[in-house]
Amino acid sequence: MNFLLIETASSVCSVAAATEEKIISIRENAEAMQHAALVSVFAEEVMNEAGFLFSDKSKDKNQKSKMLDAVVVSAGPGSYTGLRIGVSAAKGISYAANLPLIAVDTLEALANGFAQKRNFPSANNEPQATICSVFDARRDEIYFGIWKPNGDTIIKSRAALLNNEFLSIINSIESKIYYVGNGSKKVGEFLKNNKHEYHQHINPSASYLQSISVQKFLRKEIADLAYFEPNYIKPYFFAEKM
Repeated sequence: MNFLLIETASSVCSVAAATEEKIISIRENAEAMQHAALVSVFAEEVMNEAGFLFSDKSKDKNQKSKMLDAVVVSAGPGSYTGLRIGVSAAKGISYAANLPLIAVDTLEALANGFAQKRNFPSANNEPQATICSVFDARRDEIYFGIWKPNGDTIIKSRAALLNNEFLSIINSIESKIYYVGNGSKKVGEFLKNNKHEYHQHINPSASYLQSISVQKFLRKEIADLAYFEPNYIKPYFFAEKM
């Protein structure tokens, strides 16, 4: 299985080519406002570097192993503009190449990537660890979701205010919580709890989409190309001109 992975839900523009086993090629840029200019360029570069093909025009049977099987996109929540750019690019490629589109929750992918880096499944000293992916949604708001290191969902991605209701959710979790994402510092300042760890600089990456996309592909969880939209969670408001 060969995949093109697109992640643009945060300040990082990240695109990768991967098989079901590993990342073959990846490009990333953390400069804001560059996603629209870079995502298509990165897609072409990683595809060429991996030797993947969008379509087999030659009908050569020997080329079948290099054919792309699906396009994978980070579906949100996250930056409104970033999500629009990534999803538009992914849908365009899927439509043009007649490929299935797989959508992966951004916060779930971030938790999954962090778990793999920390190798939690084999960490016998922390069997009860919990991962909370959190994005800053401005003011006192955040987007967050909570998962076990093995991928089991505790709380699906949602919006929340940093208030007593959010505090009660956190206090109901007995294990140590690892906060990851650009809202981690904000949550840490609110909680003032040294029991947990706060990883502010763990950013989304296309590489974090890989293992979840394989599972979704095998389960045939394919997004509807015509109707799929990013998961903004809350509507985007344009400031009125005075």
